[in-house]
Amino acid sequence: MTIANELFFLAQDDQLLLNYRGKKWLRSAEFHQWLQQGELLTLTMEQALELYRASGGRNIAQFKTNTIEDIRDGLDFLLYDSIKLEGRFDECAAPEGAYRMAGAGREFPSYLLCLSNPGLFGVWNANAERLLKQAGLLPSTIKRGPIGIRYLDILGALNQVRARSGRLDFREIDELAYQTARRNRR
Repeated sequence: MTIANELFFLAQDDQLLLNYRGKKWLRSAEFHQWLQQGELLTLTMEQALELYRASGGRNIAQFKTNTIEDIRDGLDFLLYDSIKLEGRFDECAAPEGAYRMAGAGREFPSYLLCLSNPGLFGVWNANAERLLKQAGLLPSTIKRGPIGIRYLDILGALNQVRARSGRLDFREIDELAYQTARRNRR
């Protein structure tokens, strides 16, 4: 198997991948329902915490300092406002963003976008960056410019991985990135 083929190979029976999938994607349908615009009005703090944990969020104490109203407003803005994606992402992920939630970085909004439409939006985390770097697709703009524009660049690169790997949606690309990062650590 060539390096490129190995990079895009997803070992479905890997127990650690199955555990990761269970934590991150097993409840996708349920989480997707919570994120429907009409349902956001009744989102509870417990549900918000479950979404945060599933996204890989680790700063639970800081995330809990957000009010449920601020979380609902932020999710509604990210998922349903009519301004361009890069503007919404910027307001939710940039440190000075109007809808930035305490304890959340770029991983959380990108995970929520992926949950809302896994065929269109990918997860931007350290694993995704490692995968893109290894594939020679990491955008040169990764460290400069507005974070919303950088997310669009990451999406474009992840879409190239999706096309090369034959994966159906960006949840599988997230799993591929996780598995690739694990292989590299060994």
